[in-house]
Amino acid sequence: MRIGPEQLFPIVLGVADGTCTSLVLASQKMLAGTFDLWQALRIGILSSAAGFLPLWVAEYASLRNELARMARQLNQPSVRPLLRSDLGLSALHSAWFTAGLATLSSFLGACLPLGAAVLYPRQIYLPLLMANLVLMLVGIGLGRWVEGRRWVWALGLMAIGNALALLGLKVGIS
Repeated sequence: MRIGPEQLFPIVLGVADGTCTSLVLASQKMLAGTFDLWQALRIGILSSAAGFLPLWVAEYASLRNELARMARQLNQPSVRPLLRSDLGLSALHSAWFTAGLATLSSFLGACLPLGAAVLYPRQIYLPLLMANLVLMLVGIGLGRWVEGRRWVWALGLMAIGNALALLGLKVGIS
């Protein structure tokens, strides 16, 4: 499959989700300076895999709903013939591709702040800076894509990331 404008949502969702989730899960260990490569890989995989199943189910349900609507418009008594056809298989493959793209994007979004924490363990604010940079770039790209105010999108995503990092720090302390 080709990546086009319709795949913007899973890419943005994946990058933002991976970055924010990795901050929540790793902020306490990052501040303690006891963060290693194995922890980074585990958190990166966990933060990316957690979104796969819900996104796949949502995407497949949406595509299946479209097939059901097509069956009604074609006056078919059941949607099953469409689901068993090439259209049903294409819907299944499209849902897998979309969920896989979001999962890969989530892992890559988590890699930047986690990688900074592994490479520079004593510079405790570098992972937060990297996460803010990633979220800012995603926000600018999203603002440009929807023809909105880019700085509002960028600052909004950065604020969400900072709030989640603070939440991870507070949860880890108590």
